[in-house]
Amino acid sequence: MEKLKIGVCCTFGAGSSLMLKMNLETVYSKMGVNAQVTVFDISGLKGEKLDAIYTSSALAPQVMMSVEGTNIHVIPVINYFDLGSLEVLTNNYINKK
Repeated sequence: MEKLKIGVCCTFGAGSSLMLKMNLETVYSKMGVNAQVTVFDISGLKGEKLDAIYTSSALAPQVMMSVEGTNIHVIPVINYFDLGSLEVLTNNYINKK
């Protein structure tokens, strides 16, 4: 499988999104999936070539509008720190690909 390009998006691209990035790197590594995880703020998504974007449930509608017309999957996350939930979300995404 080729390396997946995964985005993490929050309002400013700092703080909690960095924790989500680290947790996603752990989840993808545990699953044996090669992924590059990068943090973005909401204004930095336009034109990015990503496979998926993880973001908060509250920000998901804005992110979906930002990537409208692309094949980028938007994955709303409720708890950035629950590795089990992140693994379930990631499995669901990979199985839909």
